[in-house]
Amino acid sequence: MFESLMSSLARPGVRATWLACLFFTGFGALVPFLPVWLEKAHGFSGSQIGLVLAIGGFSRIIAGPLTAAWADGRNDRRAPMFLFAGLMTLGFGALWFVEGFTAVFIIILLMDVAFWGLVPVVEAALLRLTQYGWPRYGLARGLASAAFVVGSSAVGMLIDVFGSWAIWGWLFGVSALLIVAAAWMHAEPVAGDREAPFSQRLAAGVGMLKDRKFALLIFAAGLIQATHSYFYVAGTLIWSNDQQLSGSLSGNLWSIGVIAEVGFLIFMARWTEKFTPETLILVGGLSAVVRWTALAMLPPVWLLYPLQLLHAGTFAATFLGAIRMIQVMHGDERTPTAQMIYMALASAPAQAITTLASGELYEYLNATGRGALGYLSMTFVALIGLVLATLLWLKRDKVGTLAGAPA
Repeated sequence: MFESLMSSLARPGVRATWLACLFFTGFGALVPFLPVWLEKAHGFSGSQIGLVLAIGGFSRIIAGPLTAAWADGRNDRRAPMFLFAGLMTLGFGALWFVEGFTAVFIIILLMDVAFWGLVPVVEAALLRLTQYGWPRYGLARGLASAAFVVGSSAVGMLIDVFGSWAIWGWLFGVSALLIVAAAWMHAEPVAGDREAPFSQRLAAGVGMLKDRKFALLIFAAGLIQATHSYFYVAGTLIWSNDQQLSGSLSGNLWSIGVIAEVGFLIFMARWTEKFTPETLILVGGLSAVVRWTALAMLPPVWLLYPLQLLHAGTFAATFLGAIRMIQVMHGDERTPTAQMIYMALASAPAQAITTLASGELYEYLNATGRGALGYLSMTFVALIGLVLATLLWLKRDKVGTLAGAPA
């Protein structure tokens, strides 16, 4: 029995799932609590926090292609895992000793690039290593999303006991464990021309945009995903200030969105293999238009529940369609690079711009008691994404690589 257990744990898909779950427990702490830590532990103002987050997003436009070109020259797929996890561990360690806005800003900026640089690497490893055997990708990715909730919930409780530095402790620990998890992964040699000059590898990565279908894919998915920005910035504030919902009810509504995402990935990912990736992205765009338009109307509480369930469409369907299509288009060897290009040149800048705009728009509209109308700006962005998704869908391979895909 023990040997059977150890054999199961040795499976590449299981190791990739553990790596992804560990990473997302850190991600779950970073996204909601980094601003809290910067304010409480380092005295950052709201504008300084916004500056850090915005520049971090824009910096990935440059850092993404550069790190992709570097990774393409390595002979082991784990190389970027070691690089980014090591940078994060050193960065968080340094933050224990440094003070002052400039020093903290520089370190946070480097770690932001490293943390987001790991996203496509982890996603690509999970997709690649769960293609055969157990666990299947949907279950593995659903567990990773659940780990995000575990991380945010655990850190929230630790803050109540130990204060804001619990955020630092959690993120430092996760970063160090990611090095261990990367070492536990099986070494995967990389095929292709690793001897090409760095400039040539960089040009090849950016040159992916010359493929019109790939460009349509990343900008359609990137814009649809970016429409969540106003909800992340102002969603809870609108529920609290404009609709007088309690904190517990707001928390429950947030949980429903996460449950919808996890449930979709775990229980419906296999079923969605019947459809082309382009169809999933189209569903995501339609869901975004419906969700944000309805939220702009300050719907009654009972309607908020099904609207939160649409997170399965706006996030999960779009996400799943994008990564599947990238895998189909570029294969195992080029998928990590393609995902880095997607994150750097489409997803990151779109989210950075919509996040900045969302903060300013909410501040303006909230002064007149019409904060919910800001969701219509996300409807507008979603419509652009939907148009691109429709063009992508019209170009779909009707035979495709997905056996039996009807649409």
